[in-house]
Amino acid sequence: MRNLSIIDKLLRIALMVILALIAHFYSAELGNFYWLIIIVNIYLVASSFFSFCHIYYVLGLSSYRRKLTYD
Repeated sequence: MRNLSIIDKLLRIALMVILALIAHFYSAELGNFYWLIIIVNIYLVASSFFSFCHIYYVLGLSSYRRKLTYD
């Protein structure tokens, strides 16, 4: 089951890159929040790779548009 569109996946990857840079440059100031950012990054990459977001599923949302098929 897919519930992420390509735009949603690209936004997640962009957010992951931004958070990774923040975690890298400010790791000393972040303290324990560093690991929280790493866990969020892992979730963003996994959900983009599998095109499935558990949060969307629980809330009943989807950004994926199915192609119309004509019989």
